Amino acid sequence: MDQYVSLQSMASLDDDINSGTVTRRLRALSADMPLCVLVVDDDELERALIADRLAERGINTLQAANGAEALSMLQGTPVQVVVVDWHMPVMDGIEFTERFRAELPGDAYVIMLTARKDDFDFERGYRAGVDDYLTKGVREPELMARIQAGMNMFSLRTQLRDARAALQLAVRGREGN
Repeated sequence: MDQYVSLQSMASLDDDINSGTVTRRLRALSADMPLCVLVVDDDELERALIADRLAERGINTLQAANGAEALSMLQGTPVQVVVVDWHMPVMDGIEFTERFRAELPGDAYVIMLTARKDDFDFERGYRAGVDDYLTKGVREPELMARIQAGMNMFSLRTQLRDARAALQLAVRGREGN
């Protein structure tokens, strides 16, 4: 179940994105595990562009217009990666991430989509539970590489959680003998 794929092993992100290494690896990952990315943005066009790019690569997407809608959607729907805008009405990306991490603990990878570039903003996001950042207007190769990194991290987190559970079970079994 080795689903980790090194980004260094990719030939080039400048190759044809539809037939390139990143796309092939994302499709291989999606064959091994169901992939679902939640795109949360109040800008309908931005949401649709990202969702369409992912759907072209066989990745299921969900879409929400704000953090509150996304939290409701996630109650019964597991996702591996969340791409969330920082500035949104109702609930912004920071509050969404804080509540998502607190209320729906899991292994999902959170990518913050923003135009902000101050160091303080990055620190604030990381403290909230953001894993990575993308700048609005992101180029397709970078988006695909970050989604792949998110899928890899999700896979590793899941494997680590499962290994910890197996280890705890083994320790309990030894203590019980």
